[in-house]
Amino acid sequence: MDAIFRLPPQSPLATAFSENWSLLPLRVPMGWNIVYNTLLARRLPDGRVEVNDSEDLYWARTVRPPWLTEQEALRKGGVQAREISIDAGWYFGHGFRIVVLDPDWDHEGASFATSDLDEFVATLEGWMRMITERGELPEG
Repeated sequence: MDAIFRLPPQSPLATAFSENWSLLPLRVPMGWNIVYNTLLARRLPDGRVEVNDSEDLYWARTVRPPWLTEQEALRKGGVQAREISIDAGWYFGHGFRIVVLDPDWDHEGASFATSDLDEFVATLEGWMRMITERGELPEG
């Protein structure tokens, strides 16, 4: 596995890792089904953290709340009644990229790119909260 970059030891995320490859800790709000998550990182002997690279790092999609029947969901319409997907990966030349897919892979609702891991995680977590808790889609 090749490292795409290294976090400085003082980064808040850096404290969550050991020398073994492990999943990056994410705060995933209720209402998401994680299809796959390969966001892996490990601590280096000098204290920095390296993260893996792949165009296929993370994919999650919303799940209709169990208390909302299919008929109620159709009546309500809106974001919380639809299946929305978030796809994220590392793309050379662009950095981390997050894409909101609504309603499917052919319809990109919003996208965001950054080479900063802290900003990537904050945006990914923030967008998931925005969609399931506030019923809004990100712009972009």
